[in-house]
Formats: sequence, C-alpha cells, structure tokens
Amino acid sequence: MSLANSLTDTSEDVRTRPPLILGDNDFASVTEKVCRVVETSKTPKAWWALFGLSATVMTMLLAMIGYLFYTGVGVWGVNNPVGWGFAIVNLVWWIGIGHAGTLISAILLLLRQQWRTSINRFAEAMT
Repeated sequence: MSLANSLTDTSEDVRTRPPLILGDNDFASVTEKVCRVVETSKTPKAWWALFGLSATVMTMLLAMIGYLFYTGVGVWGVNNPVGWGFAIVNLVWWIGIGHAGTLISAILLLLRQQWRTSINRFAEAMT
C-alpha cells in the first residue's frame, strides 16, 4: 500500500482533515518512539565518537586561549605598524551583522509582509 493510497480523499468534503499520523500509531506508540532515544541503556558508539571529537575541539580551544593569554594580543596581528589587527575586523563584522538584522526587520515591516513574524524574530535576535 503506497502513501498516496493511504491518505484520505478530502476532495468531496473540505471540512474533513487528513490524518496527521499514518499507520497504526497511537499516543502511546509515538511517546515510546520519542522516548526510546533517552531511555536506552546502551549509548551508541557514534555518540561517543562525536563526544570525543567535541571534547578534543574544546581542549584545543582552551589551549589556544591559554596561548593567547601567555603571548598577548600580538597573536591577532596587533603589532607596532598595525594598530588593531583582528580586533577591528571582528568588531566591524559583528556591527555589520547587527545592522543587517535591523535592516531586514525594517524592510519587512515597511513592506507590510504578513509572513514576516518568524523572520523578524530571527533578524531582531541578531541585533
């Protein structure tokens, strides 16, 4: 039985809604499938591999921050001929991101877009 045949035909009565969950699922079976991820007794090997990778990346981050504190901001390229280096590039980048969020939100508001709500929330969260 294909998926197309299992859906109800609502062309006759538009008040009839098609089912949201297909198959022989009820609330208990859906809850069981959702909770199975958390309630399993054995953690998958892929999870441990990704956890090890993220722990390695975090260790590298802490080592780099320690190196920055040890050597100073010269690591960023801040030397005598260069006044700001990476710090000014970073500042300008994030100010630009903030302005872009405000601009997107304002344009959607001025154009009175009805579908702008979720995009507005995201754009204003950037600012």
